[in-house]
Amino acid sequence: MAPAEIAATQLEMLVEAACRYRPVMDLLTAVHEIRNGRDPDDDAADLLDAASVAALLARAQRINDGIDRE
Repeated sequence: MAPAEIAATQLEMLVEAACRYRPVMDLLTAVHEIRNGRDPDDDAADLLDAASVAALLARAQRINDGIDRE
């Protein structure tokens, strides 16, 4: 798959997830603010902390479910 197709697929999945799940939208907003040089507010910082832990848990679950490899 070409890099442009990969990027388009990623964007599509992220937009779909953000429309379906409010925490995904909040997380994407926090990432956008950070990437544009703004410090996250306390709520966004808490969400980023939770997302960091969730990333570890999700990775372990995906490996356990056979979706990804170690």
